[in-house]
Amino acid sequence: MTDTPPGFLLIDALDDVMGAFAPIHAKKEEDQITFGFRVGAKHCNPAGNCHGGTWATLADILMGMNIGCVTGKTGPTISLSIDFLGPAREGQWVEGRAKVLRWTPNLGFAECSFTADGEPALRANAVFRRKVPPYRSFEALISAAGEA
Repeated sequence: MTDTPPGFLLIDALDDVMGAFAPIHAKKEEDQITFGFRVGAKHCNPAGNCHGGTWATLADILMGMNIGCVTGKTGPTISLSIDFLGPAREGQWVEGRAKVLRWTPNLGFAECSFTADGEPALRANAVFRRKVPPYRSFEALISAAGEA
């Protein structure tokens, strides 16, 4: 299965790390960015499940993007906590949703959850240093992907 659910658009990779997991799709609803991707062989561990490092990286990026989108500033991750709830196997559609819980002038607090074909797969929370404006707006990520 290779289809992408309605509303999800291909986004441009922010950097080579995110590029290693491409293609990543996203949609924006109000001030929340949701990620979606189809699990491929490059995302998996030798057992054929989405690798913990893939989960950690995408959860970190998703929450950081949402902190920037909601608060206008983002920055490095200070802490990241992950609970692996279930597997995601090659070919499954994964969606990640983040919520910004609170922010101060210097910190942003977020949580996220991911599902694999609708089944709970991961939950995470993180704290970010709020230092700089987001590298690119969501609209710029969509536009850049369209030009590729």
